[in-house]
Amino acid sequence: MKILVIGGTEFVGRAVAEYMISRGHEVSIFTRGIREPGYNGIQIHYKGDRRSAADVENAIKGEEFDYILDISAYVLSDVENLLNKVNTKELKRYIFLSTGSVYEPSNEHMNEEQARGFNENWGQYGMDKLDIEDYLFRLHKDEGLPMSIVRPTYIYGKGNNLYREIYLFERLEKALTIPIPDSGNRVQFIYIDDLMKFIESILFEDKAIGQAYNITHPEAVTWEKLIYTAANVMNTDTVKIKKISCTDLKPREYFPFRDCTYLLDTNKADAHRLTMPSIDLAEGLRLSYEWYRDTKPVLKDNKMNKIEIVLE
Repeated sequence: MKILVIGGTEFVGRAVAEYMISRGHEVSIFTRGIREPGYNGIQIHYKGDRRSAADVENAIKGEEFDYILDISAYVLSDVENLLNKVNTKELKRYIFLSTGSVYEPSNEHMNEEQARGFNENWGQYGMDKLDIEDYLFRLHKDEGLPMSIVRPTYIYGKGNNLYREIYLFERLEKALTIPIPDSGNRVQFIYIDDLMKFIESILFEDKAIGQAYNITHPEAVTWEKLIYTAANVMNTDTVKIKKISCTDLKPREYFPFRDCTYLLDTNKADAHRLTMPSIDLAEGLRLSYEWYRDTKPVLKDNKMNKIEIVLE
């Protein structure tokens, strides 16, 4: 079957494309063309800026695909440009990678019926994803677009180009103190391979048409537990943590995650017999650390510019 991945050169987009190729599917990708994919098996590499309607039209107008996996849509025009140009008449599924940040704040597990709306922890990012979701739900209702929406928690694993678990690995290797918010908030994670298998299972489940699904590994951890789990897989006994209760600084100025409880109920996906995550945090961080040691990626997060200040 013919699959178009929107994205394909960084983390999730690359992982989706590589995974679908490994499963024997005919995979093309659409990217800005800034960097080469770095892997084999791509049928066609369409190039252009998805935020330019002209670029999208020049690249893929009239092209037919069985499945579109949209990994890189962040604002509504991203999706409008695409769906207004690509031929959707024979489309079996359009899958949009959304986020759990579309929900209003909650300290409990959120299911798909949870109220969606502004969440100060995520700001405009969550609202933009929500706009896309609402647009897709309307297209499904009014025009029969066979769409499905995926709402994960934090995604991590090999290839992650965000300075998250790698930041922890670096600090732990150097026996440096890691400042964390003194909040007790709990969060969940999903390893990249589990997300790929979940997305693939949606392709073959008719119940998923018109649906949105939460997905994550059920294990919930505090920031402190996250760091100790990373230390355990690294076989290091030196763990230095400083809990920060200062209200003058935002947690993102010294920590790679948003400091809020982030828990999703995944019973709906399980009930629809989709492939549920099996890689727990310890195993996922072990795999992530192996990749980190092998590749030594150089990353940074410009928002985290107050680390030394909070450690003074």
